[in-house]
Amino acid sequence: MKYNAYILDWTMNDYGGLKQEITEAGFDFVKEKGKNHIRVEVQLVRLQEFAQMMQGHLNAPYNYVDIQFPKEKKTVIVFSERMAVISNAKENEAVKQWAIAKGLPPKQADWRTSY
Repeated sequence: MKYNAYILDWTMNDYGGLKQEITEAGFDFVKEKGKNHIRVEVQLVRLQEFAQMMQGHLNAPYNYVDIQFPKEKKTVIVFSERMAVISNAKENEAVKQWAIAKGLPPKQADWRTSY
């Protein structure tokens, strides 16, 4: 099974509530022992539903969930205030600058891309 969304524990409030929501919504996820993140499989057709779920749990406007769709050559970054679909370097840079302006340290704005 391929997991394309990575959620860092420290970016979430109410991790237990998030885990319950993810499970009840039927998303498959893995929490590996000793790791500081969970991985969730998200189908493109369920992206909006997943993004809305995540937005309610992010604990700062600049924290994000990184979702990769390599086959579609898209990266989706979900923030508490917005969702950005990135398919080229120009879009990627604009989203990074927005996140940095919101308070994200520049080093953390170096997310993976699938475009």
